[in-house]
Amino acid sequence: MYGRVVVYVAALLLLAVVAGVVTWRLLGTSSPYEQAFHTLPAETLRSTYTDWGHVRTAAGGSGLGSTSSKASITSWLGRAYDRDLTAGSAIAESTFALRERFGFSPLDAEWEAFGQGREGQVDVLRLPDDVDLDGVEGTLRKLGYTAPRGGAGSGGTWVGGVDLVAQIDSELTPVQQNIVVLPDDHLVLMSDNAAFASSAAEVIDGSADSLADQDGVSELAAAANEAVAAVQWASTFACEDLSMGAADEGDQSTGERLVQEAGDISPVEGLVMAQRADRSLVLGMHFETSDAASRNLQSRVDLASGEAPGQGGTFAERFELASGEADGSDVVITTDPVSKDAAVLSDLSSGPVLFATC
Repeated sequence: MYGRVVVYVAALLLLAVVAGVVTWRLLGTSSPYEQAFHTLPAETLRSTYTDWGHVRTAAGGSGLGSTSSKASITSWLGRAYDRDLTAGSAIAESTFALRERFGFSPLDAEWEAFGQGREGQVDVLRLPDDVDLDGVEGTLRKLGYTAPRGGAGSGGTWVGGVDLVAQIDSELTPVQQNIVVLPDDHLVLMSDNAAFASSAAEVIDGSADSLADQDGVSELAAAANEAVAAVQWASTFACEDLSMGAADEGDQSTGERLVQEAGDISPVEGLVMAQRADRSLVLGMHFETSDAASRNLQSRVDLASGEAPGQGGTFAERFELASGEADGSDVVITTDPVSKDAAVLSDLSSGPVLFATC
């Protein structure tokens, strides 16, 4: 078993976190957040996750349904956005249009995973058993989508296009251009790229590798297994996406000084920021080796406790550190927001972010 190095920030909270991690591993269960990574293509670099069941409960949308007004749905989505629950969704703003035109939407979805790679992007929506996905394919035909070569029920891609989507409803987005319906898996895949949609379908039928097969992805997903909203970066893409290079010269200089003061810094080879139901935020970083994780623990805690060049102010103005640990090749920092109304996840998931520096 890997050794574990712990920085004590709040001893009682830390014991609870460690106990929870051990219990989960012993039981061998898999959270919806972890399951979502088995539906995204291996070439995904940045992924977001939205727990729509929690969004409906937390933002007062549980009573909404097929007859709810557009004003009621818009109001619910506004409350959810204010709680920082839907910023990562690719379809939130299309909720009413999806319900009216396609027969499914976030109003009944369990969760959504949105994966972005250099060749395309795909949105995966997990729907409950009572949604008539066979009927959805009939709707796609009526709307003008071109059926897959194998026809309805084949798991192939229904091809639309920019003009068709714009004609159907102005509130739809490019991600609805190509759609795959998988009734047996209770999934709908949407993509702006027909080939990428087909690649995602191959992941789900087991003929292609998933994002979960990539180094460090599943480990970080396990660390964030109670996520209700999350952003995760695969491999070294966080180094590119959250780079301090996007900051102005003064902030870059400040960042360089803080990194030098922090000490050991190794490149992160995977990163997750996951918000839980209680608004706490998990910051997970994957490293090449367990030794690198142990060496980086204190430096990453220090960086996440001080100034936030490029973001403005300090990280301490955004959250309080509850615990930090090095577990195998991962560093996991748990934080509590200073303000329950703060949009910490969406704030920090756009660079530059100093504690994610490489």
